[in-house]
Amino acid sequence: MIDLSSLLELEAVLKPSKDPVVLYKHSTQCGMCDGAIEEVQAFEEQKPAEVRVYYLDLLAHRDVSNAIAQKLGVRHESPQAIVLKEGKPVAVFNHRQVKAEALRSATQSASQKW
Repeated sequence: MIDLSSLLELEAVLKPSKDPVVLYKHSTQCGMCDGAIEEVQAFEEQKPAEVRVYYLDLLAHRDVSNAIAQKLGVRHESPQAIVLKEGKPVAVFNHRQVKAEALRSATQSASQKW
């Protein structure tokens, strides 16, 4: 996973890209996040090389999390995985929905969309 820790980095991540991007928002004080990060790591082990996965520590970078919610129009949840295509959300997974198979399916679908 690629650490996402600044608004400048977020701007670069949100630039349109033909390849899917996954934004994973994690809280180190959330028990549910422990299981979710394992799912994201499992997805990352099997994903195609062109799919980039970004990790955001919500507690350390709340400003970036707020900017994600505002710019993408996606209500903040934790844990949360957002699949982007061309810089726009095409799938959002919250709480126990964050699963390796769901991310695989969403990124595969996004790869075929445009």
